[in-house]
Amino acid sequence: MTDILIRGGTVVAMDEARRVIEDGAVAITGDRITAVGPRAEVEAAHGGATTVIEAKGRAILPGLIDGHAHAGHALVKTMGGGDSAAWSEACRIIYTTASSPGFWRAEARLAALERLKNGVTTGVSLLGGGDSVMRVDDPAHGEAHAAGVGEVGIRAIVAVGPTRPPHPRPYASWDGPRRTDYPVSFEQQAEVIGTLIELLHGTQDGRMAIATLMPVYREATHDAAQVALIERQGRIVRDLGRKAGTLFHQDGHQKGSIAMAERMFGLNGTDAFYSHCTDLTEEDIESAARTGTSIVHNPTAIAQVRGHCPVPLLMERGVTVMIGSDGTAPDRGTDMFRHMVMCARLHQRAARDERLMPPGKLLEMITTDAAKGLGMADRVGSLAPGMKADVITVDLATPHAYPPNMPVNRLVFFAGGSDVRDVVVDGRILMRERVVATVDETEVLAEAAAETETMLERSGLRAMIHCDPGWGRVRF
Repeated sequence: MTDILIRGGTVVAMDEARRVIEDGAVAITGDRITAVGPRAEVEAAHGGATTVIEAKGRAILPGLIDGHAHAGHALVKTMGGGDSAAWSEACRIIYTTASSPGFWRAEARLAALERLKNGVTTGVSLLGGGDSVMRVDDPAHGEAHAAGVGEVGIRAIVAVGPTRPPHPRPYASWDGPRRTDYPVSFEQQAEVIGTLIELLHGTQDGRMAIATLMPVYREATHDAAQVALIERQGRIVRDLGRKAGTLFHQDGHQKGSIAMAERMFGLNGTDAFYSHCTDLTEEDIESAARTGTSIVHNPTAIAQVRGHCPVPLLMERGVTVMIGSDGTAPDRGTDMFRHMVMCARLHQRAARDERLMPPGKLLEMITTDAAKGLGMADRVGSLAPGMKADVITVDLATPHAYPPNMPVNRLVFFAGGSDVRDVVVDGRILMRERVVATVDETEVLAEAAAETETMLERSGLRAMIHCDPGWGRVRF
């Protein structure tokens, strides 16, 4: 018995044949796709579905994948616009001393809801941000984050790792207005990481996964004691993940650091995926290609302003490259359509070649390539029988997406996250005609607002929400 039939739209299957099927259909039974093809054929074999989603004028494609973002940021993104250093410092204060489990749950629900409404069905989130400031003093914060994402219902990979040395790192917890400060050693952080792996990895019917994380080491000169410390810590974190079969992530690679991660610490591998990766050396590129390390390109991030990720060259060398939103932040969200277009223009401009980054490759970077880089290509990223039923529809019957031809071009260059109409994850309808089925949007927003107010009071950073748009100026 077919549970869901999505019919009448243009299927952009992202399967091995890269089929684009006008008047196509997708049949779903349980949590799996059972048929993909022309509407007449699929209906003949899988008629009588319990639920029928009419998709005429829409594209039907696999759920989108966001390869790198940050938990916590959705309640912090409006602070200190234009001053990256001040914003990073605010993240440090908030994520270690001014956030409770309630903050992390509210933020997770808000961020996951944003992703859902943008058609993102799988997303990576670091449990913190700034310069490797993670909320790993107590597993309660990671558990709260996972619970919030679970309520919305999308897939999530939560990256957890230690803060950058030196340790111990000062943290604080809250019981109402009462604050308790305490130092947290690397060993305590490693214990929390291990606990979160045990509690969360593979839960929520397989939709929740943990990845381990290490800060990026990129020193120009090598202090022997510091190198030994990083090597010991990296080995401990890497072993925790390898024993549980998790992925490994690092945030902020740049000139020489990928090769250093392999040469000095042995971190690279087919289970590793690294973000930003700007101004890479030949040794970096060779190391990523040889070890099977995947790259996350963040085209709208500040790191891409300060440096350049050589995406076309990496791809030509056989490196898997996916797109990450690096969201949310003061100037970017999780609309992957926006990030695809920015990716195209960045690399066309850098090479002075408008033929680079065709729309098919851009769409692969947030579907099939991302699934491969995250070790999920056998489950998500394409529409084919046996794959997990993660499916979205995108409205192309709009003035900005007309005329009705060249559907892949229209999807990539003219559609946006707000055009996503329906979202199915694991065979469960999470959004129908832009109405979310799993959470009350009004309540999610109200809780997010309340937790933001509490955070501003606890952090003493209320002045950072003063709005200065920069009227009449050419720089902040």
